Amino acid sequence: MKNIFSKSALVLSLGLGLASCKDALDIEPQQGIDLSTAFNTPQKIGAAVVGCYAQLDNSSLYGTDLILVPELMASDNYITWRGSFQNYAQLSNHIQNAQISNALGIWRAAYANINQTNLVLANLGVVADSAQRKQFRGEMHFIRAAMYFELVRLYAQQYQPGGANTQPGVPINLMANNSISQADTQLPRATVQQVYTQVISDLQAAIKGLPALNVTRASSYSAEALLARVYLQQGNYPAARAAADDVITNSGAALAGTLAAVFANRNSAESLFEVQQNDQNNAGTANSGLATFFAGYSPTGDQGILYGRSDVQVSGAFAALYGPPTGPDVRGTDSLTILQTKKLIYLSDGNNRPNQLRTAKWRTYGQNIPLIRLAEMYLIRAECDIQAGKSGLADINIVRKRSGATPLTSATLSDVLLERQLELAFEGFRLYDLKRNNLNVREFQPAVPATPTDPGSPAIPALNANDPKEILPIPYQEINNNPNLTQNPSY
Repeated sequence: MKNIFSKSALVLSLGLGLASCKDALDIEPQQGIDLSTAFNTPQKIGAAVVGCYAQLDNSSLYGTDLILVPELMASDNYITWRGSFQNYAQLSNHIQNAQISNALGIWRAAYANINQTNLVLANLGVVADSAQRKQFRGEMHFIRAAMYFELVRLYAQQYQPGGANTQPGVPINLMANNSISQADTQLPRATVQQVYTQVISDLQAAIKGLPALNVTRASSYSAEALLARVYLQQGNYPAARAAADDVITNSGAALAGTLAAVFANRNSAESLFEVQQNDQNNAGTANSGLATFFAGYSPTGDQGILYGRSDVQVSGAFAALYGPPTGPDVRGTDSLTILQTKKLIYLSDGNNRPNQLRTAKWRTYGQNIPLIRLAEMYLIRAECDIQAGKSGLADINIVRKRSGATPLTSATLSDVLLERQLELAFEGFRLYDLKRNNLNVREFQPAVPATPTDPGSPAIPALNANDPKEILPIPYQEINNNPNLTQNPSY
């Protein structure tokens, strides 16, 4: 597949072509690294591993799109896109086409990072220290698994428990691309089953290779927690419960005092894996980045300094699910500004779309991005127990009590799914929860007259989370380059 060899892999290979171009001075090129020496020492392997982590905050990956895009694709009665970028508006309105830029950006960035993990794995023989080599291998399996899991959820139909799952997934490439000809290999789409099998295999390998504690990098419990998420998405509830239970019981992680503290601080005791950012290195402060799009406030209380573009507005109907403004659940809203509120959803101020609800989870440009945290494990265990005919109530209430929410006295599947929406809001989960349970993104809405004299426009039909428009298109550039790729329905 032509574009798997893009970005990081291509940068490393620039020296292959440039070094052969000799002018009169025979100057060694400085803007490329020859692949024959790029991975020939343990230090270079270590730097490449760090590079794979650094790529995770790419704005096409977890820095923005792997969290924002699925949220917008399930935005009805939840969030509203108010920004000027039409690609995000199209996703929110379910009218994107095969040329939407996000589909290409995510695809290329994910496969670039996958190829980088393959390059590291292919060159681990130069690492003499067996413990270090084992850790590097585990880290690469973890990152590769994460990338394939995101790809198969975004570009393919939902995994069906008990089915053959032969529906087209995404291409699987486990070989390092060392040349342009290798990068031009035109791979077909593997099946959804094959992709999930690869993801699970990588995570099982990661669990065996990673240390139990690794604060700023992946640990064995990071991998096991992600594996619990994968099993849950498959509907493999016994396996998901076992993995989540082991993380809860043995990882040493503990819920932070408040949910806000998880996002305000770095690498809290609750976090099982975070993408590391800072004020100098982050996904963006102007046209990309989670705080760029979600935030909208003045940090000093005046109009001179504004944070965020105020592009993502939280629905009042969704905020009301936390209870009334005077209620105890601090994850909700009291309709006060960020400097006044004691809750997690605030009223935007400043001169850029003021008086709209925003989330304080994504508040500063350089904050870390918590991707896996302990609260999710409690809710996975609760959902699995309910699916098995057990209570699940205790785990739901552990999460609710942390935020001051009134404990439930009984719990159904609807209750745990609602709790997931309330606890994991704005973190990229909503679309996949709806898909897994075959629920609607948009319920049936009755017709509303456009004007008093208009008899009314046609009713807006319900939209199921597994509708073809709730799957990203295979980028048309990739389809054009690779005749072995098939396009998703409706594009």
